[in-house]
Amino acid sequence: FMLSFDATWSDPSDAENCILWSREGVRVMRQFSDGGSYLNFPGMGEEGEAMVRAAYGGNYERLIAIKTKYDPSNLFHVNQNIKPAL
Repeated sequence: FMLSFDATWSDPSDAENCILWSREGVRVMRQFSDGGSYLNFPGMGEEGEAMVRAAYGGNYERLIAIKTKYDPSNLFHVNQNIKPAL
């Protein structure tokens, strides 16, 4: 299953309340989740690397090794990036 909280509004003065509503929904529903996330819907991305780590879970360290081997200069760094080891 995938759950997505999508908040849209037309009045700029509603922004704070709509963003808070969406974040609170995600927080409440997290108890029913394994903690992963679908990176095509990253929200506002303020979680940064923590969001990417959570999405890949136990595979994250293996992906760093692959990235280090095949893209050590981090050419492919757009979107939710896995940084190569230094």
